[in-house]
Amino acid sequence: MARVLVAVGSCSDAFGLAPLVHACRAAHWTVDVAWFGDADGARDAAALGLRPTTSGAALPEQTGARRDAAAIDFLARTAELLPPDLVVTTGHGTLARAAGTWSLDAGVPLVRVDAGQRSGDAADRTERRRRAADHAATHWCVATDLQQLELAREGLPTSRIHTVGSLLPAALAALGAPAPVPPFVWLALEHADAGADATALGELLARVAAAARAHGLPVHAAAPGLAPALDRLAIELPAGIELRRNLDARGQLDAARRARVLVTDSAGYQALAAVAGVPCLLAAVTTARPETVRSGASQLVGARGERLPEAFDRALQRQPAPHPYGDRDAAAAIRAVLDAIVAAPDDARPTPAPAPAGAGPTLPSDGDHTGRTLGDDEVALVAVAIRSGTLNSTRGTFVTAFERAFARWLGTRHAIACNSGSMAVHAAIAALGLQPGDEVVTTPITDMGALTPILYEGAVPVFADVDPTTRNVTAATIAAQLTLRTRAIVVTHLFGLPCDLAAILALARARNLPVIEDCAQAFGATIGDRKVGTFGRIASFSLQQGKHITTGEGGIVATDDDALARRLFLFVNKAWGYGDPKPDHTFPALNGRLSELQGAVALAQLPKLDDVVRRRRAVAADLRARLAAVRGLRLPDDPPYGTHAYWKFAFDVDAGVLPGGALALGKRMQQAGINCVPRYVQKPAFECALFQDWRRAPVTWLPLQHNPRRDGPMPPFTRDGYPGATAGLESVVVLPINERYRPDDTARVAAAIAAAAEDLARG
Repeated sequence: MARVLVAVGSCSDAFGLAPLVHACRAAHWTVDVAWFGDADGARDAAALGLRPTTSGAALPEQTGARRDAAAIDFLARTAELLPPDLVVTTGHGTLARAAGTWSLDAGVPLVRVDAGQRSGDAADRTERRRRAADHAATHWCVATDLQQLELAREGLPTSRIHTVGSLLPAALAALGAPAPVPPFVWLALEHADAGADATALGELLARVAAAARAHGLPVHAAAPGLAPALDRLAIELPAGIELRRNLDARGQLDAARRARVLVTDSAGYQALAAVAGVPCLLAAVTTARPETVRSGASQLVGARGERLPEAFDRALQRQPAPHPYGDRDAAAAIRAVLDAIVAAPDDARPTPAPAPAGAGPTLPSDGDHTGRTLGDDEVALVAVAIRSGTLNSTRGTFVTAFERAFARWLGTRHAIACNSGSMAVHAAIAALGLQPGDEVVTTPITDMGALTPILYEGAVPVFADVDPTTRNVTAATIAAQLTLRTRAIVVTHLFGLPCDLAAILALARARNLPVIEDCAQAFGATIGDRKVGTFGRIASFSLQQGKHITTGEGGIVATDDDALARRLFLFVNKAWGYGDPKPDHTFPALNGRLSELQGAVALAQLPKLDDVVRRRRAVAADLRARLAAVRGLRLPDDPPYGTHAYWKFAFDVDAGVLPGGALALGKRMQQAGINCVPRYVQKPAFECALFQDWRRAPVTWLPLQHNPRRDGPMPPFTRDGYPGATAGLESVVVLPINERYRPDDTARVAAAIAAAAEDLARG
């Protein structure tokens, strides 16, 4: 007979897990419920359907690490008396995190129910509680496909992620139908943000009261979250709102499911309202559950209730939206998952691996909210764009406003936005008016999106070697590749480290060659007192997901040359002169426009850019200080002629000091839970398949028909001619830092690198 320990630390978790516990007990499993909380909470949990088997509580003064340690100790003592075959938990509070730590140490499988919730609020963005709790499990039961995709994106094994639906329908059914009462509005504000701004809270309450009054409905408000905010901010409730101070957890739940309309900032209340068929008006964007918004069960009304009156009207007129969790028997599905885990042979049963050295909470990632500056500013401007009804930049205002603001920030006369960093490079190449077979000198360590535009404009990319330390092109390596067919030079400020442009620009002037600066990774890097992007004839930037500021995909191309700016604008607009007296398609060009939605995000991101660069530089300085004593490393720093913008923290490993070099050190870092990329790219660009066989596609072969290199050996560029690029890639480890790194993150990363280096040095 299987023995399951269900770890519960809140009344809402108890309510949600009750159907699973009852289903397992009906199947004659032994289920113990470990409650970590006060006695009042235990009584509330029992009233909601889940009576604790054993309980413990932290002392009131215990917070943070002391409270976590108390929870782990409680679980260890519980497991001694009631040794489980597996542990089940949900939520992301103290006990959920402690269960992950304890099960990892004990080697007991842990199943997370309702895993994969990500709202982008503080629990995700700064505290990272949901992710930390999820990642400590061995199996995950999710309610929706979106949650499954979220966990898979974070790297968890898809074979152990089970989409089972929600336990809430069964939990509500177990309570029976609520007694009918006269219609009312239930106001449930739970988050600290609700009490952070007196003006915003006052406006929200006034709008709730007014909307309810217009429809003859009273408003009842949950006291636990709202009452402290009212006291702290000295706000009086508007007439028509009654604070219900004496309701226990069961009473608050019953109020929510009986309400005619629910107004809340809580993710939990959203799911409850969706299942109960109660229209939900959501006052906090950061806690929006995608599935309830997508299904129409929730409407966003703004922190001040700006859109509450019309949303309130729609809520009363609409039929209840079908809840987004399906009709499956989630309790039976989860029980089947548990059964399969328990029945698996010990050697086949997935159990947590021992914690690697330096392991800890997931590091901030620029792939999501943990490492990005996206927030309410972007949401607000995107909402304005959507409400305007104009999402195309030829008629809208946001993209134009961003272009003007970016040109001011950079210090150029013109900036033209486009839909990707690759399009920015393409526009820059196209603006030069190259002829078939012309040559453009560029770097072999770059993204392919910076190379194929050269081919698409009928020119031949010619690769210059790089300095093995900076991995940037130099005047000497460019000069070695110049021919009579050379028409332009592209310099890439790799990782945010500016190229040494003085000699390159002198060389270009002597040959009358335009220089294009590829600044995709170098927002805010400087040479002297000027930003990179202001030295060449044209500069290109990227707004892709991982760049200093982002619109997901997007780009900007900048210049001081009025004629070039005209060509750039036309190229991203199909060569159609919007606003011209007699526009026409004057040359072959693409639709490379940025949308108004992206323009709104970009406009909100731009004011944050200088601080993003400052914070990344601070993270890099902290890492340098912590790693200064580690032998065998060469750490990135500002060049003597400027400042580094630190898109990534790329450091070199001396294989003579640390056997195995960058590959060995990077592997050990990854084993310690530190994401990194040894070598950055596995090979120079000219070794990619499209440059190995130029005949494979017209876009590569046709330019060569107008260039003497067609008669030379194929492929025209081989590793023998690029010792700098070869050495530079072999020695580098790229650490993906971002502006959200905190001192504890840099300490953890530095400790893992130092430990890995020490291990390699010992042999």
